[in-house]
Amino acid sequence: MFNLFSRAPTYDPQRDIPDQTGKVFLITGANAGLGYQITKQLAAKGATIYLACRSEERALAAINQLEDEVDDVQGKNRLQFLQVDMSSMRSVKRAADEFLKRESRLDVLLHNAGRLIDAYELSEDGIELCVAVNHLGVHVLTQSLLPLLKKTAAFSDCDVRVLVTSSSGHAQAPRNAKMDSIEAWNDHSGIKGDHFIARAQRYGNSKLMNIMWAMHLQKLCDEEKVPITVLALDPGMILTGGAISTSPWYIYWLIRLFGVNEEEGAYTSLFCATSATVREKRETYKGKYVKPVGVLAVPYHRDARDENKARILWDASVRIADELLSRHVATT
Repeated sequence: MFNLFSRAPTYDPQRDIPDQTGKVFLITGANAGLGYQITKQLAAKGATIYLACRSEERALAAINQLEDEVDDVQGKNRLQFLQVDMSSMRSVKRAADEFLKRESRLDVLLHNAGRLIDAYELSEDGIELCVAVNHLGVHVLTQSLLPLLKKTAAFSDCDVRVLVTSSSGHAQAPRNAKMDSIEAWNDHSGIKGDHFIARAQRYGNSKLMNIMWAMHLQKLCDEEKVPITVLALDPGMILTGGAISTSPWYIYWLIRLFGVNEEEGAYTSLFCATSATVREKRETYKGKYVKPVGVLAVPYHRDARDENKARILWDASVRIADELLSRHVATT
């Protein structure tokens, strides 16, 4: 969000995205904003895309619009709706199970949906909403789909990727915040306040979690010798209504001056999802933090580079997700 140098005039989706025919993508939040632009470019290259969204009405409207805007999409069933509320672990698990019934492969899982800087609120599972949507929902969806991702990675000539949308705003996360429990997630350094700094810290904390989580997932895949590439990406400063409406005046003018439109804002996600460079230089890219467009970067926050803290976050995420999902099973 706070990256001032996010313009990328040299990237051209039509030129730089290889043919995606036969590949299956699952993209959260694909019905609007960056997600819509990402879906549009991938559809134009032949991909099959599941638009994982909360609202069926808005997702179907987006599919209809995409069928009008993109050649060779209408009537091909390459754009599919998948209902999910990323704040609800029960909904996330249900969506994953539904996807597994419908598909036999998954080439790219792109976690695009996210909660922006907003008021303090708890999810139905009792987790602060930024953490629930931006982190734990990401974890549960990935873990639920990981067997299929691994299966796809074993196919010949496959290039499986898991991408999570972070932000340079991760730098706003409190230092040395605990990551080992719901209580810690909900109360990092007393940031329950409703002023902008508290909101930015909550958002930044969830985006820090994204980077730490991606680093550890890559480590686990490497230990199992599973050729899945995991990346945390920063799309840059984007001119979106949500970012503008939730920012104080000084951030508002930074976005106005340095932000890019949603079409350009999608470029880093598209690079991470499709670039031949990532495949050719996989050992260089895997597990890394990527800024616009395709630039490897060192995360600003020191905790994002701490493997031990990343493991603590991962272990807590596994335990908390298991507890929540077991509780939901017990009540059904």
